[in-house]
Amino acid sequence: MIIVALAVWQFTSPQLLPMVGGKYSAFGPYSNRGSWTIMETMRYGSAYLAISISNVTFPRTGIGTDYSLVISDVNHTITNSIVKGFGVRVTGISIQDSVDGSTSTWGNGHDVRDAVQSTSIFFFRTSTNHMLRFTVTFQLYDLFPLGSIPDQTVTDSFNITQTVL
Repeated sequence: MIIVALAVWQFTSPQLLPMVGGKYSAFGPYSNRGSWTIMETMRYGSAYLAISISNVTFPRTGIGTDYSLVISDVNHTITNSIVKGFGVRVTGISIQDSVDGSTSTWGNGHDVRDAVQSTSIFFFRTSTNHMLRFTVTFQLYDLFPLGSIPDQTVTDSFNITQTVL
């Protein structure tokens, strides 16, 4: 019974988020709408996380625009030798348009292996400059050689401007 419990604990833990530096935060396919670096202090260390937002498809009215949000580890410090690193699980994303107040939800993306990605489709109703607010909620985990424990929940918002033709 104990072995089964340990196995479930190990396999339900998030994956280790390796340090990738500016790989996803530099302007490019994962950050063409913006990138922000935030510092999070955790129980067993601290981390600089990059939040990168990009539109994957061309924005138009009446057709869904795919957005990608990537959370990557720019740099971290671990203060306890038993901790092998940390992991992240996105628990919620919403996108809200300032023009008409419409919102959108999210799904999980799988294009990156060394970061956490979530995707969303947003439907624009008008052709104009839109201010979009991305609100993301994610859970940070301390990872041990066997299993993990939740550390803290983070909610943050990021604004981007999107021109729709």
